[in-house]
Amino acid sequence: MVNCGACGKFLSPTGAAACSVCPTKYHRACLVIAEKTQISKDWVCPNCKRHVRRGDNSQTPVKGIGEDGDCGPPLPVTSPPAQARVAGAGPALAASESAGELGLLREAFAAFTVRLDGVERRLEALERGQPEGDPARVTELEQSVLALKRELNERDQDALLSDLEIGQLPEQKGESVLHSVLVLAGQLGVPLEERDVVFAERVGVRPAGAAGRPRRVVVRLASRRLRDDMLAAARVRRAGLAAAAGVRVFINERLTRHNRHLFHRVRGECRRLQWRYTWTKRGRIFARRGDGKPVYQFRVEDDLVRAFGPETVDRRAAV
Repeated sequence: MVNCGACGKFLSPTGAAACSVCPTKYHRACLVIAEKTQISKDWVCPNCKRHVRRGDNSQTPVKGIGEDGDCGPPLPVTSPPAQARVAGAGPALAASESAGELGLLREAFAAFTVRLDGVERRLEALERGQPEGDPARVTELEQSVLALKRELNERDQDALLSDLEIGQLPEQKGESVLHSVLVLAGQLGVPLEERDVVFAERVGVRPAGAAGRPRRVVVRLASRRLRDDMLAAARVRRAGLAAAAGVRVFINERLTRHNRHLFHRVRGECRRLQWRYTWTKRGRIFARRGDGKPVYQFRVEDDLVRAFGPETVDRRAAV
């Protein structure tokens, strides 16, 4: 059976687009090629095109250089004000590098999503075709799905290593969230400027009335060092921060949706069993019963059973 190299679904060899370099075939619809369009025998698929080496163009003449060696008019000399502007462009260059890293992460996420979808399709097909046939194969595919989801969640969390989440920060109509974050940083003794903040916005459902709970604020800073400074200052000056704001403001690492839900469950079990320590570090979740006790890390819900015992799952099922 032949599968399409783009969508992974069944492919009829008749009318398929076949690559002349690799044995992969594609649906015409997946490549946005009309049914009546004639496909050349030398056609190369997009995946092979990315790996084709570029030709040697070292002999191509450079525009503006004549045969007599004249390189054209001299380049203008940079004036001191221009040099100052270039020197002040450091944060912008850092932001562009951060954007490039995010682009690479998004491409990696897309690749993992494609792999995950393929494994899930194979698992569904196997369950439909062999409900009682090969339980070992089904278990293997299920473990592959869980491993891919765990790896995808960890990569999502790595993309948030420069982010903060602020809770209970008073919300006002028409407010400037960026200004509120800068004021809060000043109260913590961490000098922040507007260029140090990539974005700052509130997320969640807007409270119905003035007495409603304010929405949480997510902040992305220009560097991880600034984020670590904010977290360290929040731990040291939490009491003074609460007095200045009138309420207790919480500043934590920003977690993915999966990790936020898992952290909520870990904290609940720690309160129930009177464990002393629960914390996050670089998006990873940890807990410890007390001083000198072993540290447990939590990545998936099975880790709850490993740390707190099987009664954790039984109690959740009863609820």
